[in-house]
Amino acid sequence: MPPFRQVLRTTIKRLGKAGVDFVITLALYLIFYFTGHAILATVCFLALIPAGIILLIRLFRYVRQHSLWSVRNRLLFVYGLFGFLPIMLLFLLVALSAWALMSELAIYLASSALDRRIYAVRDAADFLHSLPVNQRANAAAHMLGARNQEFAGMAIYLKDETGDHRFPDNSPPLEIPGSWTTVNGLLFDNGRFYSWAHVVESADRQITLIAPLSDETISNLVPHLGVIALVEPGDRTKKSAPIATGGMHINVVDESKDDNLTFATTDSSVGSKTSRVPPPVNRLDVEIAWPATRPHYHLDRPGKPHPGVLWVQSRPSAVFRSFFSGSEMLRGVLVDVLISIAVLFLLVELVALVIGISLSRRITYAVGQLYEGTRRVIYGDFQHRITVRVHDQLGDLAESFNQMTGNLERLMVIEKEKERLETELEIAREVQAQLYPKEEPPSGGLQVTARCDPARMVSGDYYDYQALMHGKIVFAIGDIAGKGISAALLMATMQAALRAQVSQSQPARETSDGSELDPASLVSKLNQQIYAHTSPEKYATFFFALYDESSRSLTYTNAGHLSPLLFRDGTVAPLDSNGTVVGAFPFSQYGESSLAFRPGDLLVCYTDGITEPENAYGEMFGEERLIDLVQRNLHREDHEIIRVIFDAVRGWTGSPELQDDMTLLLARQVQAA
Repeated sequence: MPPFRQVLRTTIKRLGKAGVDFVITLALYLIFYFTGHAILATVCFLALIPAGIILLIRLFRYVRQHSLWSVRNRLLFVYGLFGFLPIMLLFLLVALSAWALMSELAIYLASSALDRRIYAVRDAADFLHSLPVNQRANAAAHMLGARNQEFAGMAIYLKDETGDHRFPDNSPPLEIPGSWTTVNGLLFDNGRFYSWAHVVESADRQITLIAPLSDETISNLVPHLGVIALVEPGDRTKKSAPIATGGMHINVVDESKDDNLTFATTDSSVGSKTSRVPPPVNRLDVEIAWPATRPHYHLDRPGKPHPGVLWVQSRPSAVFRSFFSGSEMLRGVLVDVLISIAVLFLLVELVALVIGISLSRRITYAVGQLYEGTRRVIYGDFQHRITVRVHDQLGDLAESFNQMTGNLERLMVIEKEKERLETELEIAREVQAQLYPKEEPPSGGLQVTARCDPARMVSGDYYDYQALMHGKIVFAIGDIAGKGISAALLMATMQAALRAQVSQSQPARETSDGSELDPASLVSKLNQQIYAHTSPEKYATFFFALYDESSRSLTYTNAGHLSPLLFRDGTVAPLDSNGTVVGAFPFSQYGESSLAFRPGDLLVCYTDGITEPENAYGEMFGEERLIDLVQRNLHREDHEIIRVIFDAVRGWTGSPELQDDMTLLLARQVQAA
């Protein structure tokens, strides 16, 4: 294959479809642009935008993957941007600011000169208005003679009790609708612009001054500034010729028939027919053009301003000459200062670029050392150390790496110890799960259902139930102060002590009715045991109950626990509290209470993990919501009621993690079979 074809094929492959489309469209744009086909060139330019964006994205990916992988190349690229891009942006900002400033100055000069003519006409009208009525005619005639050269063609119209007066006498009649009030500014009438002032004293006394704004007047508003035009939006049905200024076009009716004129002025525009834009003094002295809106009035539309355009086309040099007229030395000094500042900025950027490159070598060396060290650590070499040359931030980073490698080995040992502890916690959780009763107590009258969800691996909440002789059942619920391992150990201690005391009461029941099992006495002994064998800050709330199936009676002792709720026939009643918490004081006294169960009664025992969890606004779930949930679900099975309550609490907190251990025990009186 010939070398040219091979190179061409390789280039096309690398460019891709988007790149080939971009190159072809760019070639067409250049052809149409230089051959004068503006519309086709614009279409090609618009088509270049998406293709150019795609090509830039592909180029960026290629450069990033092949040239900017290493930190060294990336830093050099960044420092190149820091040294070159700010200069380009600065030059662009200065150019745009200068263009906007010169355009605004040109408009300001022309607009100020036009305002001065309007104010002069207004002041003349105010002067006539200040005179007595019988002196106004003589003053008007004198004013025309004095200002004929400044305001060529000016006409004065006076209206009073003696009639209408025109100065000069050959002035055309001016029909002004009676709804006009005092006004001044620009007037457009019969295809011409005027500066005018209209003063209304009453319906019979009016003063009107109009001074036509000719092409020569507008052109000489600011001498040697350039082309100035005052344009009224024309009738689009007429044949019009475009005014081309700086890439913008204004259509006005063409009456000059002179193709060599920069502006074609007509009955709907006022401007210079012969003035041209001043020649440039250098290559940077480009043309500037800017419009400004100038409101004007029509006689047939009283009081309603209409938009017009004051257009100025000039060059920065002409604007400077007009703005600093008589200050040639000042202009020269200003240009020299700007050039000096630009050179100074360029030198500063070059120095910054050199410093950046030298700093990048220091950074890339440190990064290379860190990269090598991390590779060693990946393969398990924790003995590798980086040599610290300079004690700066990069040196501190190297020292931090050396400390990290030393800590990693210790962390490996800690991680193994953590895994061992987690395994032991899992075993403790399984052991604790075995402490809870697995089956409901066999009873034809009382149905007991319970569930505990720990907030951590192990729980500090406690519940238990056990069937005794002669159709009796005991059940208990408690809440250990604290969470975690310490609370779980106290929970196990409490369960062992409780079961031991219950078991000790069993032999005597062979020959008795079981009255030896006294809840108050049992809780008192449990309190002394916990106080004697635990630290002072360890205590627990505790509720213990004894149910007698034969009499359907419940005898209980509540040691500081949340009062269980008895649901009976649509009502709710909390049970009594019979003493303080267990394990806090050695000689606490406890009482007991009794109640008779009826078929359908439901006793709900719970811990604070049910009612005290808070939502995002700090509001607790509360006992009222618990009561409402139970009442609405009394018809369900007990395990379904527990599930509904637990789901409601989790939904209330809005968090997958529990704020506290949740424990619920339900005891329902059922009809014996």
